Amino acid sequence: VSTQSTGYYITNNLSKGLIMSHGGEDREVILANFQAITGVDDIAIALSTLEQFNWDINNAIVATVSEDPTPPPSMSPCEVNTTFKVDWKGREHTFSLNVAQATIGTLKENLSSRVGVPKESFTIIGFPTETVQTEHKTLREMGVVQDTRLVMIETPNHVTTAHRGQGGSSSGISGRYRFKIIIEDSEYELVFLATNYVRQVKSYVESTYQIPASAQRWEGWPPGTSDMLELRDLVLETPYHRLKVTRRPQEETRQSTASDEEFMDDDVLESPESSRGPAQRPLMSVGKSPEENVMQFLEVFEERYGHVHPSFHIGTLKSALTVAFTVPADLKRPLIVFLHSDKALAGHLFCSQVICSESIASYIDQHFVMWAYDLTEKRLQQQVLAECQSIFGISGRQQVEMYVPNKLPLMIVITKVQSAPQVFAVFQGDISPDLLMAQLMDAVENYSHTRSIEKAAELEQEQRSRLRELQEQEYLDSLQRDREKVEMKKIEEKEKQLKEETEEAKLSSFEDLVPPEPHPGTPSADITFKLPSGDRLNRKFEHRTQLKVLGYFVGSKGYPPSNFKLVQNFPKRQFDEDEMHLTLEDLGLTRREVLYVEERD
Repeated sequence: VSTQSTGYYITNNLSKGLIMSHGGEDREVILANFQAITGVDDIAIALSTLEQFNWDINNAIVATVSEDPTPPPSMSPCEVNTTFKVDWKGREHTFSLNVAQATIGTLKENLSSRVGVPKESFTIIGFPTETVQTEHKTLREMGVVQDTRLVMIETPNHVTTAHRGQGGSSSGISGRYRFKIIIEDSEYELVFLATNYVRQVKSYVESTYQIPASAQRWEGWPPGTSDMLELRDLVLETPYHRLKVTRRPQEETRQSTASDEEFMDDDVLESPESSRGPAQRPLMSVGKSPEENVMQFLEVFEERYGHVHPSFHIGTLKSALTVAFTVPADLKRPLIVFLHSDKALAGHLFCSQVICSESIASYIDQHFVMWAYDLTEKRLQQQVLAECQSIFGISGRQQVEMYVPNKLPLMIVITKVQSAPQVFAVFQGDISPDLLMAQLMDAVENYSHTRSIEKAAELEQEQRSRLRELQEQEYLDSLQRDREKVEMKKIEEKEKQLKEETEEAKLSSFEDLVPPEPHPGTPSADITFKLPSGDRLNRKFEHRTQLKVLGYFVGSKGYPPSNFKLVQNFPKRQFDEDEMHLTLEDLGLTRREVLYVEERD
């Protein structure tokens, strides 16, 4: 593409990477390319121009650059399109932007237009570079590279990003300030109103950590700070102002003036103590069952912090492990054990500003099982430690014991590898929401790899089990066939034996019906029997012998009259049933005769 009249050129090589037909191109990519090439940062103008030319990027670019002959800064093709993803409430949105030119403000405008959320009501976390975010910082400065994953989180009304800018100029948004305060070697993240006095910060430390204001030694306040100044009147660092407080020696404490006891207005101080009050219900009570205590925890937690929070598993730690891991590999989720204490300095802030964040609560519900327990009371601490020991062993108890009770609140991420639950990560209550989200995403990504390995092992085990079952079934079928063969053989042998016994009985009965051969000189006939087998039998019978006796005789030799008949060939003659009572003399069979034994039809 070139417009020689204005002196603006895009080389052929560059245009191949930037300008494509809008027919098969995603409109988000077309918009990003159009903005990258023309330098039009206003997304509304860019959209209007593309719509005017029916999303034909070539014509839109020519028309735009013709109006502005100033050539854009040179860039290499690798700077043009960097594809990355932004997660919003579990849904991923893909962007392709020139990270060298696109700013955080540009990205927020794109996100606002796409998801319909005002850009003032959300922030973006997960940038690889840990640096202060401003609307004008480029995505390259924030460390965005190919396939970077970011998370868009809603900024709740009670979350502060306000601070006093350099040189005393105000750049706050919600009128609150964040501090990271080291209190006797432990660091806590605290939030105070812009209208709070320095004195009230010190009073909060006194009431929650039992360090009298007169005994507090502070480091980190800006020069000229006095107890009567409001926080908004100070020049504070961003995004956190770091302070340190230690306990003064008793000698210095006695020298403090009594004037320190004046001016205290705890009602306007945003702190756990002011929000709870003396008659507040405990999250859990000694003497109740684990199930009853978890229900009470849920009820009181919602009274304090509202209904936007992760779903807490109702049951014991053991049952939570069952829900998380006693399922098919592709359904397994890491378990978060959340341990809270009302005595912990950061407990209220962690609950209200971190885990009750809609984005964090939604992410936990989608990817984790969460079990919560309150350790304010000593006996409740012992119960949890004993349960940890019964499940994870003495080493697991010792891992938890390192944090109880002085390093609460605590989130322990537990995974299960090769049937053994193990602690994957531990997050303390001073963690920021964006860092917690990044750590949770890292835990999910790591466990997804473990889960894929378990899934492959599970499939392999399933295949082995199926093969073993098939082999066992084939073996059982073979045994059954062998048993059936043995039984059939027994039946056949028994039938054969019965048949033989029956035949023997028949033969014996036929033999009993055949009279002995006649004595010499007795008129008799010499009968030759030709059998079906080809054998011959010869026997003499008296002339008065009935023909049926001849049938009994051949029957005694295995050819019963019911199945065989007697036939004379010369002359051809077949003896019928009604001739059986006639004698040989009646039939003319008085000399040498030949009779054939044939099977009946």
